[in-house]
Amino acid sequence: MTHELRRRALTDPRTTAAEAAARELAELAGATEPRSIPEVLDRLDGLRERAAATSERGDDDGVAAFTKLYREITCEIGERDARGEFVAPGDFLAALDVQFAWRYFEAIHAYAHDPASAPHCWRVLFALREVPGIPMANFAAAGVNAHINYDLSAALLRTWNLGGPISEDHRPAQQQDYDVINEVFAGQMDGLREEMGTWLSQGDDGDLPDRFANWMGDLVVRLTRQVAWDVATHVWRPGECDRAVARSDRRLGPIAGDLGAALLRVRLPF
Repeated sequence: MTHELRRRALTDPRTTAAEAAARELAELAGATEPRSIPEVLDRLDGLRERAAATSERGDDDGVAAFTKLYREITCEIGERDARGEFVAPGDFLAALDVQFAWRYFEAIHAYAHDPASAPHCWRVLFALREVPGIPMANFAAAGVNAHINYDLSAALLRTWNLGGPISEDHRPAQQQDYDVINEVFAGQMDGLREEMGTWLSQGDDGDLPDRFANWMGDLVVRLTRQVAWDVATHVWRPGECDRAVARSDRRLGPIAGDLGAALLRVRLPF
């Protein structure tokens, strides 16, 4: 039955209720770029609460599950930024976090107004958000895939464009701050995996399966975030932000889309 529900959710026209719920989420996502990390957090809170309230799955809804994870990560980034832990000039990491969130909000808007225009990696998550039988962890993983494997490179390009041409003088400091986020993921993911009940997190905390799941999750995040940095660096051209973003999207979109669809079909080990 779940397979049939997946097929129908992806191929059939949306119900009136689903269209109304998508429009509500788009309104909460906002029609303009957020201006700060606190504003991003406010929008994420609204999205998570509304997604749960408009879904038969409640807190297990796909958008609610991913937004909860994303909110936890963003909150720690904001706290570290407020403590002055990032070293790159021009508030690079805070600006990147805002541009990163704006890509998610843009995808929500696109899906609400014309589902076919939304990136495939996001469209499958939004379309299947209420399908029974898909674990919260799969929804969260599909969202992380879309956000890192597709959105992150474009967010870097937009941030570089806002800050002017990148130079060798400040690129190392930017990447140093960028890599700190790997630590944020590593620190947050263990608790979030346990909360979502993934397979390898069901034993005792700190046992071999749990440590293996932590190691695997950390490895995946580090590798995919490095790919996003490398792609952004490769396609970047000063003064060509929109074209560079389009090049990044064309390069990463098919892979992220196929992976997102797969993540919503299989049981995750970690």
